[in-house]
Parts: sequence; C-alpha cells; structure tokens
Amino acid sequence: AGEAFGSRSRPEEPDLKAQLLSPLTPARALRGAPPPALPVPVGAHAAAGVRSPERGKVADRITESCSGWFGQQHKKDDRLEFWAWLLDEIQSRPDESQLPRVPRSHLLEVTLVPQRLEKLLLVGFLLCVDILLHELSFTPLQALFAIPRILAHSLRRLLGRSVPGAHALTLTQVGDVIRTTLLLLNVALVVRFFDVSGTYHYIRGESFLKLYVVFNMLEMFERWCRSIGVDLFDVVMAAARQSWADFLPKYLATLFYCFVHSMMHLLRVLLLHVAINTSSSAVFLIIVTNNFGEIKSTVFKKYNATGLFPIITSDIVERFYLLTDIIFVLSRLSIPSNRGTVGVFDVAFLLSLLVVLELGTDWIKFCLIMKFSELKAETLEIYKEVLMADILVCRVVDSSGLSTGAATKEGKAPQLAAPFRGIHSFSHSLQRRLGFSGVPMTTIVVVHLLMLARSPCNSLLRQKWPTLALFVAAMFTITLLAKALLSLIVLGFSARRRSRIPRGLEL
Repeated sequence: AGEAFGSRSRPEEPDLKAQLLSPLTPARALRGAPPPALPVPVGAHAAAGVRSPERGKVADRITESCSGWFGQQHKKDDRLEFWAWLLDEIQSRPDESQLPRVPRSHLLEVTLVPQRLEKLLLVGFLLCVDILLHELSFTPLQALFAIPRILAHSLRRLLGRSVPGAHALTLTQVGDVIRTTLLLLNVALVVRFFDVSGTYHYIRGESFLKLYVVFNMLEMFERWCRSIGVDLFDVVMAAARQSWADFLPKYLATLFYCFVHSMMHLLRVLLLHVAINTSSSAVFLIIVTNNFGEIKSTVFKKYNATGLFPIITSDIVERFYLLTDIIFVLSRLSIPSNRGTVGVFDVAFLLSLLVVLELGTDWIKFCLIMKFSELKAETLEIYKEVLMADILVCRVVDSSGLSTGAATKEGKAPQLAAPFRGIHSFSHSLQRRLGFSGVPMTTIVVVHLLMLARSPCNSLLRQKWPTLALFVAAMFTITLLAKALLSLIVLGFSARRRSRIPRGLEL
C-alpha cells in the first residue's frame, strides 16, 4: 500500500508480539533452553507494554527460585511427585523472615479515632457554650454600656461640638448592639407568632410517614440555615458603617433568618418532646433512623484532611444541639401540665438511649471515614490545633508577624489572615469556624426561660418588682461569672499548647 500511494518506506519496527511474550521466555529455563534475547529499543518498554529492565530482573529471580524448587522435586521423567506437591500446598512454605515485612494495618489507626474524636468534640462543645454564654452576658452588657455613649454623641451633635469623622461606638460595640436588638426582636416574634401548644398537638396526631419526611426536611434546612446564618452576620457587620439605606435591608434579612432558624429548632425540640412524652415510639424511631441515614450519606466517600473538617464542625454543633435539646425537653417536662403518662425512669432511659445512639453514630461514622479515606487519627489532633489557633489569633494585637510556616514560590511564608478580627468579639470570631449561630439558640433559651417563669406552679412573676429585679440581676451575674471562668479555661488551655499549633495554622 505504501508503494501504491507513493509514500516513503518506514523503518522496521520491533516485533510487538515477541516483546509482549518476552516476560514469559525465562520459563524455558526450566527445560534447559536459554531464553532468546530480543532487542528492545530505548523508551519502548512503557509504550509497548513490555517489562522494564528492573522488573525483568525481579521476574528472573522468581523464575530461578521456582526452577530450583521444581528441580528438587522433579523426577527423571520430568513429572512432579503428587505427595510432595500436596505437602507443599498444605504447609504453604512457612518463612519466619517475612514477619517483620508485614504492612501495618490501618485498623490500628481506626482504634484511636473514638478517643481523639471525643477530645475534639469536647473542645468544640466548650466553644459553643462560650458563644452562648457570651450572647447572654457580655453582649447585653456591651449594649448597656453603649447607651450612654450614644446619648452623649447625639447631644454633642445637637450642640454642634461633634468631631468630624468620629463615631459614637467602636466596631465591637456596634456588633453587640446589633446582636442585642436582633435577639430582642427575634424573641418577640417567636413568642408572638409561634404557637407551641398547637404545633405540639399537630405533631402528636400526624402519621409516621409524614413526620419522617418533615423531620428529614427539617434537618436539611436547618443545616442550610446554619451555613447561611454565619454569612449573613458577616454581611451585616461589614455594613455597620454604611448608610441606613444600605444597612437596613441586610439587618432585616438577618432578622428574618434568625426567626426562621429559631422556629426550625423549636420544631426539633417539640419532636423530641413528643417522642419522649408519648407511649408511641414512632417519633423516636424517626430520630434513630435519621442517625443511621447520616452514616449512609457520609461514610462511602473519600475525604482529605481539609474536606473532612467541615463535617467535624457540623458534628460539634449537632452534639451541642442534642444536649441543649435534652435540657429544653426536661424543662418542659418539669411543668405539670406538659407531663404525659411516661414515668421518670422511662424518660431517663430514653434520653440516655438517645445520647448513646449519638455517640455510637459518631464513632462508627468517623471510624469508617478514616478507614476508607486512609487518614490517620492524628488528623483529629490537627483539627483541635485549628480551634486553638483561632482562639489565640483573634486575640493577637498584630498578626502581621504570624505566618503559617509554609513557604511560597517566592520563598516567603504567607502571612496569617484573621478575617473580622477587631470587628467581631472574641467568642463570635470562633462561630465563623464552627458554623454556629448564637442568636437563634439564645432566642430558644430565652423563650424557655419565659415559659418556666409563666408556668402555673412558678410564682416568680407574681413577686414584687424589686424581688424580680434582684432575681434577674443574680442570674445575670452568675451567667457573667460562668462566661468569664470558661473563657479563662479555654484561653489557658490554648496558651499552654501554643507551641503545638503550627499544623493547625497550615490547615
């Protein structure tokens, strides 16, 4: 064909079939025939699928070893003795020298996961408690201190003595005032528009299938709300110094988010209340099956160290939600009108079972993730270093000297970025990492406190105003001291381990 079309003749190529069969040729050595030498051009091993010279040497050694053993077992008629072969198959040629070469199983790493996971979740749980206590103590205190400054600044403007460009409040004070007003308005909206009693009886009378669908949709939308809530608070804080026309729409959008998220979490609390307060196990079965659905949706995927961290932070928030929901349900069961036919021991058993199921779900999920993704248990320690780094970095006066330690192409280590440092308070800087919104959860806490105060057996609201004010002041002082103590513990824990956080800074 080449001659017919007048094309140039190509050089002869090596016989591909001979090259492909070349790894099998050393087997002829068993019969005493030397293997033929085939010329293989340089670089043609990978293209033609031929064994490389290094692999050829290994194959030759294996062939020589096998030929030597077969040579010992051969008879003169070149047949292998059956009993010798059978004995060799049974014994499988034991070799003690191969024992140190056995690869380390990844299951040994998996056994370390539950202990390190609980340490990480405990640190994250304490950070969530710190955020909640900050919303109940430091945030209203900052807003209270801001009132005289706002009045003084307004008076100076009326008298024409204000300094151009001067602001009445600092950025952190503006943030706390925004959060306090959002909290008060959100509590008022939830108390006014959310019918707790009607929703409870509606959930109790619905079928299992409908509740299963509603619960799964509620779980999905609440996670979405947590994700978007942190971004909304960042947006409204970035617009703190802008005009009212730019600030007010963002503020109203954040208020609407807080109201929706609070209602969703109240529905979750009521579902748990119905599950425990009724003899039917349908709602409780929904909660149990949802845990196994979480395992199914996460474990059969491959993660790296960076992609697994958001799942860890989501489980930290979920663990905190579970324990707070149990406290909310117990506070509801403490009111005689909300008690059902279930006894105290049954309630304790169901709540303990719920906690055990949550622990087992987290352990199974992360053990399987570490096994399938081939991650080390040390990764969980790095995640804890990330949280400790956030605790310290948001308190650093000047972070320009901090670096991650990883050099760039220019040879310089990138400077450590601390977004919203000096804008959010120290506790609120951590909620960006965890994906935890404090205002909706604080709203639910305040709503339950109001429910307990208005219960029929509680005579608190029937007391005189001085007594009531003294009680509120005492509770606020206790919350303030608890927040200060927890902040000292968390900061001291991180400061003592500040030399261990370089890997956390890199992640």
